[in-house]
Amino acid sequence: MPPDFDNELEYFYDPEEFHREVVYVGVKSPEAVSREQARAADKRAIETFGIPSILLMENAALAVIQQVKEYAVFAIVCSPGNNGGDGLAIARHLCVMGKDVRVYIVGDPRKGSEDFTKNLKIMSKLAPEVLNTINEENFDEFESALKGCEACIDAIFGTGLNRPIEGIFKRVIEAMNKFATHIVAVDIPSGLDCDTGEELGAAVRATQTVTFHRMKKGLDISPQYGGDVAVSYIGIPN
Repeated sequence: MPPDFDNELEYFYDPEEFHREVVYVGVKSPEAVSREQARAADKRAIETFGIPSILLMENAALAVIQQVKEYAVFAIVCSPGNNGGDGLAIARHLCVMGKDVRVYIVGDPRKGSEDFTKNLKIMSKLAPEVLNTINEENFDEFESALKGCEACIDAIFGTGLNRPIEGIFKRVIEAMNKFATHIVAVDIPSGLDCDTGEELGAAVRATQTVTFHRMKKGLDISPQYGGDVAVSYIGIPN
């Protein structure tokens, strides 16, 4: 069970032209962490305490589900990294719940991380019909899914991104910003530098971000990208 903290501790970021709500769900500390601090917390959980990375990914997916469960129609955009693995785990739960789900993978799924690949294999058995790899031939279909969904889940890049986004990845993010009316970012909006809050070539402008364990520095520096933020407990020890 999560620690016995207040489930919702709220404060408001309210500069002259922007307003956001930050809610802490099972998390006590308001500390904002860097890319390296987030990575070190994950590594400590896995290597020191022996918590499987796939379990942390499952907890992260369930944290997002708690924030989006009222929606019925989803477009989930993933890359083959661990952020995309979060997205596939989210897709699995939504499918089991009977939601209308379409998953779009940008990048080569054959080059996926270990936990991404595990979740892709599960989804390939559970609901293969919802899986799509984005390419030139189906980009119009992808844009239509963005227009028609109630919530678009951004699970492309996480806190580890530190280089400019180019090519099909940039085009996908631009389409998400143009056509999706409600974007929920997983951990951090794709394309936002975790440390500096800079836009790395292109960045998702989310309506809401569900970030894990601690607030991320980039979300505090550039809150206009993350929208409302839920800082959610996923089982990483303090």
